[in-house]
Amino acid sequence: MLTRGCFAHSSALKIITFSQKVTVNTVHGEHSSQVTCNPGERLLFDDDNALSIQQGANSANYVWEVSDADAMLRELPPRPLNYRKKRVLFYRNRGTGDQLILSAIIRFFREALSCDARVLSDRVHEHLWAFNPFIGGVPLSTPLHLDAVYRAKGRAFFDAAFFIESASEWDTDSEQPNIYDRLYKFVGIDPERVSVKYKRPVFALSADDTERAHDFIKSTCDSPYIVVQLRAANKGRSLSHEASIAVLTALSDIAVKKNLSVLVTDDKPLQPEIVELIGELERTFNVAQRIPSIRLFGALIANAELVVGPDSSALHLAAASEIPAVGIWGPFDPDCRVKYYPRQAHIWHKELCANAPCYNFMPTLPAHKCPRGANQQSCECFAGVTSDDIFSACIEVLMK
Repeated sequence: MLTRGCFAHSSALKIITFSQKVTVNTVHGEHSSQVTCNPGERLLFDDDNALSIQQGANSANYVWEVSDADAMLRELPPRPLNYRKKRVLFYRNRGTGDQLILSAIIRFFREALSCDARVLSDRVHEHLWAFNPFIGGVPLSTPLHLDAVYRAKGRAFFDAAFFIESASEWDTDSEQPNIYDRLYKFVGIDPERVSVKYKRPVFALSADDTERAHDFIKSTCDSPYIVVQLRAANKGRSLSHEASIAVLTALSDIAVKKNLSVLVTDDKPLQPEIVELIGELERTFNVAQRIPSIRLFGALIANAELVVGPDSSALHLAAASEIPAVGIWGPFDPDCRVKYYPRQAHIWHKELCANAPCYNFMPTLPAHKCPRGANQQSCECFAGVTSDDIFSACIEVLMK
């Protein structure tokens, strides 16, 4: 049994109707974009952006109505539905890694169930979905005009829609189930019956993406290369200073032995001490802030010899192209996100923290939790990372 609308923690999604044409700013993580909204349309926003719009200067002059999306959808009569060959819409907010994870589910619906699968994307994430063959090559843009999905009369434009506000982020205990298995259960499919090939991301490259990556490498180094990412989306998952030094030292040794280059990436400036270390290490290059888009980043990873980093987009992009990768983990259990990724090895010194794994950012206390919560600067699990750890793991995946 499947209803027309399916939500997880859906009360965080809001419907806004505007009384006049207006341009609003939507923010997702560190990215923002402007969206033009027409009067009379019922548009779907996530809770944070809806609240920001409502609090905007003079919003009373252009916001006509705000309501919870799930309240409306629960009033729709449920109707039995077989997925096969149906038209199905997916939406997932949050970050880059969350978008890439969702791409695997959509591939399953398209390939295994012959669905006309589509994705609704926030403007800041649309570039991740470009050229994806399982969604028709381009995503639909949010904010979604809700009447295009749920018509007041007649057949709905989509047979089913999954608006996934949260899949596991708000669990209140230390248990961290695999995100792919959780999502398949959420959409009513037994994950045990799903092939592992549908539990890894999809990231499709264009000829232009590959050409830009080639030009970037040609201007940076003269050999095959390793991509290393030191920082994740939040501090708790980012490598500590000491772990970063261990990673860079080990990768420089590997680069010398195997005639490779090491590209150290970030979208922010690296710490001065790390910049100085990179200058001292052989065959190691600082390319922080030189990669302007996720598409170029994905293309560089797709052509790399090896990828190394914490729980971050780099590991998901490596899995999409089956590039060897080594993950370094802190508060999260690697099995909760990368359990099914091929050609990857993961370093996790769980024994160094009595609370690991934990959702350190949770507003409520689970059974085990970092006492510093959202103020955590670096997880104790990173304290056990050594150059020998990194060297051994890298050699292991390069030989697979």
